[in-house]
Amino acid sequence: MRLLILPLISVFLWGCGSSSNESSTSNSNPSDTTMPDSGSSETPIVPSPPAEDSEPVRQPDANFADQMLQAVNAKRATTQICGSTEMPAVPALTWDHSLEAAAFAHSSDMANGDFLSHTGSDGNSPSDRISAQGYTWSAWAENVAAGQFGIDAVMNSWMASEGHCKNIMSANVTQMGASFVENSDTRYGIYWTQAFARPR
Repeated sequence: MRLLILPLISVFLWGCGSSSNESSTSNSNPSDTTMPDSGSSETPIVPSPPAEDSEPVRQPDANFADQMLQAVNAKRATTQICGSTEMPAVPALTWDHSLEAAAFAHSSDMANGDFLSHTGSDGNSPSDRISAQGYTWSAWAENVAAGQFGIDAVMNSWMASEGHCKNIMSANVTQMGASFVENSDTRYGIYWTQAFARPR
């Protein structure tokens, strides 16, 4: 089994502390982690078991960071309805490579272990991963997903999920990074992570 790691965002939605297909988590106080549950807006497509010699085929796009940042900031520029909550327009985010590295590490872990969770295979949390990249945060949030192929597809799923949508629209964060890792030997084939934060 070969794993091809791609610096892009994963498609099946999941959040910290949730057992649904989509989930999000955020924290604006290091001592008080909140884990809002959110339901899945779409059922992930489970591919047939891969052939023994199957290999991932997708390569990363050099413009991924710009495309993801543009997609997120386009949503933040206008009022959005997240579940039953109206979220006002908020300032644009900037891209941070430390947050991208944290997102990549988690997407890689999920794709390598064929699981979807905010908790890493070694028990680490989103804040652990962000801190491990040397980022000193005062607030953070994370969205994860698996199974959707492409930025538009995963953003549509996240925006249709109250918790994910609220993370994208949060005024508590100022920076983001994102990644995905594709592994054709897994259930969902592609695993996405968005990491949001505000530096201390």
